[in-house]
Amino acid sequence: MRTATRVRVLLAESGTSVGGTERVLWELATRLKPARFDVRVWLSDAPGVDPLADALRGAGLPVDRVPEVDSRWDWRGMAGTWVRLRRARPDLLHIHHVWPAADRYLAWLAGAAGVPHLVVTEHITGQSHSPAQRSLKRRELLQADAVTAVCGAVVDSLVRDYAVTRQQVRVVPNGADLPDEDVERPAARKLRDQFHAGPFRPLWVCPARLESQKGQAVLIEALSRVQAKGIEFVAVLAGEGSLRATLERQVNEAGLADRVHFAGQVDPLGPLLMACDACVLPSLWEGLPLVVLEALARARPVVASRVGGIPEAVEDGVTGRLVPPGDPAALAAVLEDFHRRADAAMRLGLAGAERVLESFTWERVIEAFESLYDEVVGLASFSPADGDAARGALGGARR
Repeated sequence: MRTATRVRVLLAESGTSVGGTERVLWELATRLKPARFDVRVWLSDAPGVDPLADALRGAGLPVDRVPEVDSRWDWRGMAGTWVRLRRARPDLLHIHHVWPAADRYLAWLAGAAGVPHLVVTEHITGQSHSPAQRSLKRRELLQADAVTAVCGAVVDSLVRDYAVTRQQVRVVPNGADLPDEDVERPAARKLRDQFHAGPFRPLWVCPARLESQKGQAVLIEALSRVQAKGIEFVAVLAGEGSLRATLERQVNEAGLADRVHFAGQVDPLGPLLMACDACVLPSLWEGLPLVVLEALARARPVVASRVGGIPEAVEDGVTGRLVPPGDPAALAAVLEDFHRRADAAMRLGLAGAERVLESFTWERVIEAFESLYDEVVGLASFSPADGDAARGALGGARR
């Protein structure tokens, strides 16, 4: 049984914009049981995460903006972070990484500051990493009390690149909320009207940052192939990023300006996913993208690249369709099939919703991390009657 001891948890992430990793941190910070966990959040000082910091503060959580220390010569930054850690005195530091080496000195500084327990979560794979980054990462992984990854593909990368054993890493996947259909359906109907979608003009949505990793250029080429076959459709690219102007130019040159719409950052995303006839994610590399799970939770057919952890949620031909990354012809063929066989696509979506309910709810994710925290700080086998002993153990660890 678990003790009633309240554990001080510091959640840290150094992203510069709000994406999937930041969403996971939000869910953890706001869903961990307040009676058991005293949660504090560290975010970077980048303006792109201001909305997340404001939302967390609005939820009553303490948030610090801490610049990343990314150089061994940044003594002032290291000293400042060390002082902050000493003041916060967490029982457990949980670092969330977007591959390969963000917060690269935070784990080392935490050890120097006397933080007794460290958990590291890796969210993505597929990017390059230098020998120096590899050395820092391996040192951090060996220092951690526990390492988690959002999918098996990230585990494979850790084993391959850092010589950790599979037994050292456990998979805790991302999650999704089941939709409130009473709230989302009216908004979804308005969106379908706005984009003039209908039974013979399906709405395809690509919800992702406009960056090369997400593969929108491949999608636009696929849509050009679909248009060449005389098939009606409307596509919405929901997200912002550095490639917006380039992608808009590609759309215009392909003669797709009346069919492809750039919606910018959409929040909340749920109604747009509810409105679509299919969710498309042609990424070149990934971890386990939240938008895939959120589309499946709404019983929407998904076509995505066979990369990262996507095949762990989307089983080709069962809960969605998978295509090779960077293959516009294969992507166009699936979109055409979704259009011509809408009933079969709908069955894929329904099976996907069952898959999310079975394995990918936020409730399951939070339970997994709560159990992991208990294990790391040595509370997992304690009963409420052992509260005094548990508090003593934590106090001794901090000393």
